[in-house]
Amino acid sequence: MEQALAADDARVQKRAEQSIHVMQLAGRTYDEQRGRCDWELVARDMGMSLIGCLRLFDPSVSTVPVRSLPNITDWLAEDISTLKSAVSEKFGVVTADEWRLIGVYMNIEQPDCFMAHNICTFSRMTPDMYKAIIRHKNDGLKWKDIFELYPIPNSVHVLRDAYHRFKKRDDSKPKTLPMKWSDADTRLLKELVQTYDKPGNRHELLTRAQAAFPNRSQKSILDKSRQIISKPQVITNDAMDRVNKLVDAYGKDWARIGQEIDVSPRRAQRIWTLHQERQKVTLTWTENELDILRKCIHDGVGMAEASRRIGTKTQFGCYFKEQSLKRAMANNTLQKSKTPWNADDVARVLHLVSTYKRGEIDWTAIGKDIGRTVSSCKTKHGELQRNRINSMDNHSQAVSHEVQKQYEQQQSVDWAKIAQQLNLSERECLEANQFNDGKIRWIYHPDEFSWDMANRMTTFIKDNYPKPLPVNYTAVSNYMWIGMSDCVKMASLLRGEMVWTAESLAKVVELRKQGMMYKDIARQLSPALSTKRVSSAYCNHINPQAYTPLSDEEKQQIKEMIDTHAAQMPFSELWALVVQNMPRVDQNALRSIVNSTPENYSGYAKHGLGSLGNHIF
Repeated sequence: MEQALAADDARVQKRAEQSIHVMQLAGRTYDEQRGRCDWELVARDMGMSLIGCLRLFDPSVSTVPVRSLPNITDWLAEDISTLKSAVSEKFGVVTADEWRLIGVYMNIEQPDCFMAHNICTFSRMTPDMYKAIIRHKNDGLKWKDIFELYPIPNSVHVLRDAYHRFKKRDDSKPKTLPMKWSDADTRLLKELVQTYDKPGNRHELLTRAQAAFPNRSQKSILDKSRQIISKPQVITNDAMDRVNKLVDAYGKDWARIGQEIDVSPRRAQRIWTLHQERQKVTLTWTENELDILRKCIHDGVGMAEASRRIGTKTQFGCYFKEQSLKRAMANNTLQKSKTPWNADDVARVLHLVSTYKRGEIDWTAIGKDIGRTVSSCKTKHGELQRNRINSMDNHSQAVSHEVQKQYEQQQSVDWAKIAQQLNLSERECLEANQFNDGKIRWIYHPDEFSWDMANRMTTFIKDNYPKPLPVNYTAVSNYMWIGMSDCVKMASLLRGEMVWTAESLAKVVELRKQGMMYKDIARQLSPALSTKRVSSAYCNHINPQAYTPLSDEEKQQIKEMIDTHAAQMPFSELWALVVQNMPRVDQNALRSIVNSTPENYSGYAKHGLGSLGNHIF
């Protein structure tokens, strides 16, 4: 689990490096006249999608100045056109987070982009735009000329209609706010409701309420009355504690207790009963309580009776646990009680998660193996991840400070001493350190390569990150005191991995032309690359590209040479003679003709084509 979190840290670091690169490219492509960056060029240089580059951009640390256009009259026609095309073509259905990306793309504050897009989409008239149009009309401009200045709606007619609709609105008329109900008025109306409210006939209640509140409308009185009638009577903890104290003082005299707390005697009794039930209710389920509930489910007993039998759970609590047990039995999963996770379960869930690739975790199988629900396993794993990340964040600064102090004093780092000072393990210190000054490069060169360093790194990886745990190359880099990218590349070479690029294939061709054998070529490329992989790459990729058909004249010359010397020299020397006399002809082109020699001359039949192939290669 710790290694999985370390891999996440490496991915976060990689994302931070990509973010820095994106901001650098954005700064170089910034156009002061247009006021925004060329994001299409940035995405092409990064080899990523446009939206991916926008997500990596952080305006808070960028040197690109963000424009603020709070008024629609500040927008240029080009900006409006770019905004419309960006929303429709690049984003489609725009979510709240994507409005932030649109602001980054336009290099304009996000609220300003949202405001302009709404006006563009729905053809709404703003007060600023309305005043600007009035000024233009007073200056004698026609509607088609005004439309050229503000080409936001779809046509001149839409702009004119929006202007007239806005003009009809009477913004100067003051709006009357409804009178708020004071606490005293609410109590008086509540008394009237309790006294005169009759289901199906509220005429008397409305008459007396209007007499009591002559300044309020009939609708206001009716709305407040309905609110009082429909408001649920919530029993608070304070009310239950107060009733419990009154019962201790007066006994079960519900009429007197109800008068004390201003409720009916029946409700006072209900509050006390609920208080008694809550006193004995527990939150967690024990195995014994689960067994009683399972027996009630098996016997068909209702949840009210199950609550009475268990004694420490409410009826609703039993109902919800019943549904949970039924789902667990349907999924063939053992339902454990809600007890805290023990160390064995935590270690088990970490081990099971580490056996899956990221994004392919089968939580259902993990839940069945541990005996807990999928939701419980996911929640616990997320909690462990957060604790691990927070722990590493807390240690990172202290570890980096100690590493820097040691390195500046003695040009080396004693990880055991640092671990003892900070009360951490050496691996935790290696994973938490962020001080990288002075790290050396490790580039593979066949003449300078040292297996001592390679064995030291592979031993560290094998001891600390056994499969299937992912390797934390931050720790490897700190342990070797070598740049992390060089450690990753060298580890790949030591595993015998090779990505055949045009450059590496060209190097193989060049070395092969110099007469170098495949095992020596493999040594030039990687310390652990097999000879078979080099020969396969050469045959599969180089030979088809380098093959040049022989001309009829060259074929006749080869045939005459073979006919002349076939009866005079051994077959093993014939191939060398042909190659020596025709050095400019590719050897692959000679193969088809020379291979036919044993078939035409019986003296060579015993050699077979296999001997020729071994001699050639």
